[in-house]
Amino acid sequence: MIKQGIINYFKNLKYFFTPLGTLALGLIFGMSAFIPGVISSVSKFSNEVQTILSDTSIDFSALKDSVLSAIRSLDWGDPWGAVRTMTSSEWLMNTLSGCVSSFVESTDVYALQFSAAITAFTSELAAYVSIVIVFLMLGLIGGFFLTKWLVRRNMAKRSLWKYFLHSFVDSILSATLVSLCAWLIAIWKPGALISTIVSISLFGFISLLEAYIVHAWKKVEMKEIVTAKNVFILFATNLIIFLISVVMVSLVTALTNAIVGVFIGIVLMEIAFIVIGLNAEAYVKGVVEGRA
Repeated sequence: MIKQGIINYFKNLKYFFTPLGTLALGLIFGMSAFIPGVISSVSKFSNEVQTILSDTSIDFSALKDSVLSAIRSLDWGDPWGAVRTMTSSEWLMNTLSGCVSSFVESTDVYALQFSAAITAFTSELAAYVSIVIVFLMLGLIGGFFLTKWLVRRNMAKRSLWKYFLHSFVDSILSATLVSLCAWLIAIWKPGALISTIVSISLFGFISLLEAYIVHAWKKVEMKEIVTAKNVFILFATNLIIFLISVVMVSLVTALTNAIVGVFIGIVLMEIAFIVIGLNAEAYVKGVVEGRA
């Protein structure tokens, strides 16, 4: 089971560009709204600042250069951190006040107006970021289901009625497991730890039981499939696949950068979890086909 599970993982990496493509598509749609929106917000914010400072003799070209210099001084080796800092109300207020103070004696008289303009600007930015996140999530979810469909065709293809049967069985067993864990947490303080251990232990059992009911009912004895040994081997298989994915993501991040690491990591972990979710079915189908 371990060998087959690892082979299945590497074999299904051929679908790497499917979730990456849907993720990229989500990013493209999100950025198509984000970029013009941010440009419009920056333009509006710039006009508001000029209006606030209209009674001064500030050289706005020099002010612009001063703000750009502050932006360039951020740590762009950590792009996510730099963007978070640059779009925070506190940083914008301090930077704007600091830059303006080079041209006027006191910025206190403009503080309230600056604050209102910055609040409106950051609110608009947050809205556009939310749009990007929504499209990314749609791309991620769409890619997951499309990739799962492709991987299932290789590992554990099943008919429509078996799909509904598996969904029904999974709903009952999963609800039972969740209820058990919730009950443990409610009646006992160490329940959270115990429920985690129970969840991990029962995951393999439930996966094998579901796979047996759907693929091997009355074809193979249940005691040959749902055993403590198989549960442990399935757990070990899934853990190895997960660790291989973590190592691959770490290597990619080390060789490139954090942004590439995030996107590649999402895709590799997505395929890993799909394969992990289908390992039990693939094993049971293999046993049944071996007896045919």
